[in-house]
Amino acid sequence: MNTVKPTLCILNYNGEGILPVALTAACAIRDRFARMVVIDNGSQDGSLALIRRDFAGVEVLEVGQNLGAAGGRNAGLKRLPEDLLLFIDNDVALTANCVDRLVEALAGRADASIAVPAVLYADQRDTVQYGGAECHFLGLQILVNENVPVAQVDPAVKDMGSLVSCCFLVDRARLPKGEVFDESFFIYFEDHEYGVRVRALGSSLIAVPAAQCFHGKGTEGLSIRQLGGYSSRRVFYLIRNRWLFLLKTYSLRTLLVLAPMLLFYEAAQFVIVVKKGWLREWWRSVSWVLGNLPSTLRERRRIRRLRVRPDRDLIQGGALPFRSELAAGPVERFARKVLDGVASGYWRLAGWLI
Repeated sequence: MNTVKPTLCILNYNGEGILPVALTAACAIRDRFARMVVIDNGSQDGSLALIRRDFAGVEVLEVGQNLGAAGGRNAGLKRLPEDLLLFIDNDVALTANCVDRLVEALAGRADASIAVPAVLYADQRDTVQYGGAECHFLGLQILVNENVPVAQVDPAVKDMGSLVSCCFLVDRARLPKGEVFDESFFIYFEDHEYGVRVRALGSSLIAVPAAQCFHGKGTEGLSIRQLGGYSSRRVFYLIRNRWLFLLKTYSLRTLLVLAPMLLFYEAAQFVIVVKKGWLREWWRSVSWVLGNLPSTLRERRRIRRLRVRPDRDLIQGGALPFRSELAAGPVERFARKVLDGVASGYWRLAGWLI
C-alpha cells in the first residue's frame, strides 16, 4: 500500500444532524489520514460546536460564508498545504478499504489526478448509487452503475469522463495548473464541469469500484431522497448550470452540429417546466445566463486556449439520464421514451461530425 496518507476534507454546511455519522466513521480509521479537516461553509447551526465538543483532533477550516459546494472545495484546494486530498460530503461514511484502494489506484496511474469510489446507499448497502460518471452530449451527467447490485459490478479500475464529487481523491500536484471549481455554479453541475474540464486539459479521472463508501440522504432542503421531489433552488441551479456548462465547454462546431437536438431538448424541457410550475425558476435561469454572458465567454476563451482533448473525446450518446421523479406518470414516461429515441438516433447520425 502507498505510504502517502491523504488529508481528509469533509465539506459541511449546516450538517449538525448528519455530520456525526461521517465523523464517527472517519475517526474510526484516523490512522489512514495525515489530517482530518471539516471545511465549514458558514454553518449557522451547531455544527462547529458539535465538532469541537465530540470529535477531538478534527480540525475546522472556516470559510466564513456559504460559497456553495464549489467554493467550499476550492477553500481546501487553495488553503490546505497537502497535495493528496480526499474530499467527502458531510453525509458520507468512509471505510479503511475505500481510502486504501483509492490511494493505491491513484498512485498506480501517473496520468490521473482524480479517483472516485463506488458510492453505495447507506440504507441499502448491497446497491451502488453510482460509481463515477460520463458526459452525455446534451450536457447531462450519466451516472455509471446507477442502482446496480454491488455483486454485479466489474471491480476493474476504469477511466471516467466526468466527476461526481460526493467522494473523490485528488492529487493537486497532477491537476492542470491553477484549475479549481467554478464558483459561479455554486452547487449542481459544478463537479460535472470540473471533471470534464480537467480531462479536456489533459488529465485523467479514474473510477475504483473496489473502493466503496456509504452515502446518506443528502442535504436537508435540497436532497431528492429527503424531499421526494425537486426544490425550487434545485430546479434553478440544474437548468441554469447545464446551460453554463454547454457554453463553457463545447466548441462552436459542436454546438452547431448539436443545435437541432439541443433545441428539441430545450422545447421538451420547457414543456416539463410549464407542467411542473417551474416557469419562475426557468426565467431566473435565462436572466442569469444572459446577464453573465460576458464573463462566461471570457472563461470559455481561456479554457479553449489550454485544451488538449477535443469534444469528441469527452462526450458520448445514449439514453437520457433522467431522474425517475421527472417521469412519474404515463405521459411523462412516454415522452421520455420519445426523447431517448430521438437523442440516440441523432447521435448516430451527427456524432461523427464532432
